[in-house]
Amino acid sequence: MEEGRRWKTVAVTESGIKIIEMKNPKSSLKLPEESHSLNSIYAVFNKGGNGLKGIAKYGPDGKKLFEIHTTDHHGLGLHYHAWEDGYPLKANPLIQSMKNMVNEVLNFK
Repeated sequence: MEEGRRWKTVAVTESGIKIIEMKNPKSSLKLPEESHSLNSIYAVFNKGGNGLKGIAKYGPDGKKLFEIHTTDHHGLGLHYHAWEDGYPLKANPLIQSMKNMVNEVLNFK
């Protein structure tokens, strides 16, 4: 994940969620569209560590399966978008396993 990539891993939670940040702090902050670490979960915090920005889970092909958003841009509060063919689908409320991921990352930092 490190060499030649735009992100770097700064911590790993007990269950293996990788907390990442941009190597260049001036870059636009977002989660990778694809992962070179298959079947992985990445979390990213807002610049300056001001709250969790999002969490994404990637499948066996490195493609994003879903992305959790912490901003309330659909009136859902915390929500997720399933991904298909490289694009997010409609927003949905978090299921319990996703809430657990959020709590694990927030309690880790």
